[in-house]
Amino acid sequence: MVSGMAASIRSSLESSTFDLSGHDATSIQSITHDAFSTPFPPLDQMIRITFVVGAGKLSRQKYDAKAMQILTAALRELDYVEDRGAGCSFDCAGCFKTQHDTGKNLFTVVVFPKVSGSGNASNNASGDANEEEEPLLPTNSPGYKIAVCSISTFQSLLSSQCPTYAQKRKCMECIEGLVELLQSIENKLMGGHPLDSAEQSLYDEIGELKEKLAYTQKEAAKHVDEGLLTVQEKEMLVEMNQRRIATLMKEKSSAAVAEKLKKALARKEYLQRLTDEKLSSLSSTYPPPLRHEGKLTPLRKKLLPLLALEGKAKGGFLTLAETRALTEKEEIESEIEHLEEASYGWFEEEDAFEERLQKSRDKFNAKYAKKSGGKASAKKTSAAGRSGGGGNSVNKWVLPGQKQKGGWETAGGKKSSAKGKGGSVFSAMMLDDSSSDED
Repeated sequence: MVSGMAASIRSSLESSTFDLSGHDATSIQSITHDAFSTPFPPLDQMIRITFVVGAGKLSRQKYDAKAMQILTAALRELDYVEDRGAGCSFDCAGCFKTQHDTGKNLFTVVVFPKVSGSGNASNNASGDANEEEEPLLPTNSPGYKIAVCSISTFQSLLSSQCPTYAQKRKCMECIEGLVELLQSIENKLMGGHPLDSAEQSLYDEIGELKEKLAYTQKEAAKHVDEGLLTVQEKEMLVEMNQRRIATLMKEKSSAAVAEKLKKALARKEYLQRLTDEKLSSLSSTYPPPLRHEGKLTPLRKKLLPLLALEGKAKGGFLTLAETRALTEKEEIESEIEHLEEASYGWFEEEDAFEERLQKSRDKFNAKYAKKSGGKASAKKTSAAGRSGGGGNSVNKWVLPGQKQKGGWETAGGKKSSAKGKGGSVFSAMMLDDSSSDED
């Protein structure tokens, strides 16, 4: 008899998420076989079963290192097929896809189960009639927020959610992806083809993309002109400048090309003057502190005596008052973890965020921990960490942004041809923005 997580999966009547932290290879294979070896009972509409199979460095140890490979291999043995464009439709029964939730920094496998009964076609028609069509961009994603917000709101979001040069560059790539998405919708209209409800909804809401792109370009240029860069960002600029010069040298000689080459060479000289030592001297002010630094500091200060009290508890008895005070520790750690996660930039690389996070912790320890007679380690200052169609249709879109891992297309705005059902044209960043409650 099927039991445990597999039983919960098979009894699902709506889309559900299951966390595979703590499960080894044998357990994952057993759960997959018990849950999906036979079709699900008839459903009124298709559901998605999402498995969390990994996380970023701060929570990576909770998951089997090969959890995604083990799960997808087990699904293939059961004749499930990988389809990165699969959606919540009976047409996609028996498909799965892998995803990287860049907002929460989680790696997931989404399964659309096989469903028993010969009425799938009628169920599908019923489901299509009763279920709203999925939007082209998830409404809580950075891409959607950038697309539909006013220019004034966008300016505020760019400052808070993309505070570094590298993040502004990724934001520019995202906006360029939105411009191309808008163009594909307009091409469909020009061809005399009606838009579906998702396309029409986004077409009605999207706006001011050119203005947003121009503003982002101007703000990114300020970083370069003012020397507000990390050593890694300067290296990225040097590489871009070298490619620019090489391209111009190959172009046919003209006054316009000569002027562009002159500017590129001037930029090369400027970057050479920005030595690593000079950039490192700005480390106290750039990259900027965590977005919620002001809220984190008092919580960390409140946690310090509780950490000392916890140490005392290991060596003897506590008074009733001390025991009550210690019960606050887990709650404070949870709030610290939440605020740290909410400080993650929209398009921030994991390593860059971890560097800013460690810098925040080190700064706090240097100022407060010694005064309290101890040092709040990074592990104790924070909780565990980040838990993270046909030719006339417009495909579901994934916008440029953060680098993808585990078989995804390369990031950086590089286009790839759409393949299969709903194949993505852009490679990254349209998943939920986990810090939306903090805006």
